Amino acid sequence: MSTAVDPNVDRVRADPSQHEPQLVLTSHQRGPGVLDRVAQWVNAFIGSMWTFVAVSTSIVVWLFAGNIVGFDKTPWPLLLTLLNLPQLSIMISLQVSANLAEKTSDARALADHDTLIALHELSKQQLAILDGQNQVLALLKAAAERGGARPS
Repeated sequence: MSTAVDPNVDRVRADPSQHEPQLVLTSHQRGPGVLDRVAQWVNAFIGSMWTFVAVSTSIVVWLFAGNIVGFDKTPWPLLLTLLNLPQLSIMISLQVSANLAEKTSDARALADHDTLIALHELSKQQLAILDGQNQVLALLKAAAERGGARPS
């Protein structure tokens, strides 16, 4: 009785020696459309450390220059407005990235599960072979004992 959700599990259990492990990459899970490529670019750009360093440095420079030069005095209303404008689109792109990561993680989990099932089935076959060898050795030992004492 199989309670597996993955239909490949029954195939893997039927002939585990024919199972080939799969490499699942994010690029395999991404859609082929233009919006998928744009989302990938936005996620790569927004999620890079260089973007973080550039934005953080710009904010620190703005905080000091705004007061010194006088174009944006404390509490920095212009800076806060400019920082809040892209937040909605960035949040959406992060959700797109999280959805792709979840889809990729699920595909990896299924591929890993199939491989583990194949390894488990092969282990059971090996144990059966070892058990058979133990039975043969026991029969040979019994036959040797019935056949007489060994010469010293």
